[in-house]
Amino acid sequence: MLIKNGKVIIFEDNDVKVKELDIKVKGNKIEKLAKNIEQEDGEKVIDASHKVVMPGLINTHAHIAMSIFRGTFEGCDLYTWLNQKIWPIEAKLTEEDVYDASMLSILEMISTGTTCVNDHYFFSEKIREALTESKMRAVITRVLMDNDGEEASQNRIDEFVHLYETRDVNNNLITYTVSPHGLYTCSGKVLEKSRELALKYNLPVHVHFLESVSEIEDIKKLHGESASKVLKKYFDGIHTILAHGVKLNDEDVEILKTTDCGIAHNPISNFRLGCKIADVTKYLKNGINVALGTDGQGSGNNLDMFEAMKIAALAQGGIHENEERISSKDIIKMATINGAKLLGIDDKVGSIEEGKEADIIIVDISPRLDNIKTIPNNDIVSNLVYNTEGRSVDTTIVNGEILMESRQIKYIDTEKIINKFVK
Repeated sequence: MLIKNGKVIIFEDNDVKVKELDIKVKGNKIEKLAKNIEQEDGEKVIDASHKVVMPGLINTHAHIAMSIFRGTFEGCDLYTWLNQKIWPIEAKLTEEDVYDASMLSILEMISTGTTCVNDHYFFSEKIREALTESKMRAVITRVLMDNDGEEASQNRIDEFVHLYETRDVNNNLITYTVSPHGLYTCSGKVLEKSRELALKYNLPVHVHFLESVSEIEDIKKLHGESASKVLKKYFDGIHTILAHGVKLNDEDVEILKTTDCGIAHNPISNFRLGCKIADVTKYLKNGINVALGTDGQGSGNNLDMFEAMKIAALAQGGIHENEERISSKDIIKMATINGAKLLGIDDKVGSIEEGKEADIIIVDISPRLDNIKTIPNNDIVSNLVYNTEGRSVDTTIVNGEILMESRQIKYIDTEKIINKFVK
């Protein structure tokens, strides 16, 4: 295909720039990026006039089957929410519940510009089935923990091994992590097993990390050391994706700088569960990679990464007042190339570059009533972060294949899925 006449977001000289360029996609790759590319015979042309063409958004921490929890359990702290609300209901979910809920979330993500998601859940084979049918890019797992006994823990480990060993090795859109739930729900035995699995299969680790104040003492009681020291003990030398990282102190930051890790920042979920907010400005200044996530809809409300970008930017202004803080350009990177780096796929996606796989979204910025918040559009990058919503995404492309065009979803029966959740 050939995408013409768009305003393209590119990363150049450590900056975020907007350039008027055409994009030629051949197969699943971006073949050429230049002005006035001529159409070849039989080539599909997408006219991106009055639109922004940018890398697909990468959601680095979500629980995509949690769409069923949207709008529930307001006002709970994290531990109450998990122990008394979420986990008892999750224990009753069926495979089909997880499949349907995953499909609903996949619709939400494709329609709001997310082209890759890093999932953290269970019944993972049904999640993989939904992802495969929808042709979306994802990193999946089977979460491990042993706070409810050794037998249940071993079952989870067995399920992960089966999930990974039954993967389609030809499906490059779906990759995997080893994912202990958290340092406060996993004994040293499970963390050691997680390390063994990560080394055996050469996979990254994905774990909840210092999301709330309660974890700090709970981790010390369980492991006898601070969270960062426990992390380094078990996962030093293994690429590790840390979900949240709200409660990092100066010592934690210094330790993390010596490890191969990054933060999946989930500002909306952290605010809603009363966890306060991570000082990601500080983390970035210390050389720690920070990307963005939405968490599940029970705590994060929705999977709209544009909303996550806006809240992430505003939150840092709230922390740092008039001090130097991250900009809208930093936020765009967090939602794209930083996310690709965190998931270990930045050689394939995360930016619009020749030779990379074509994960691209096209955002409508035309001067019309639905875009009134962006008029006048004096700064496209700033407007993308502060004044754009996911429903402004016109077209979503993953691996060179159109998953949504002119707001019409391909491959999924949208009406059928939505009607399953209409009361």
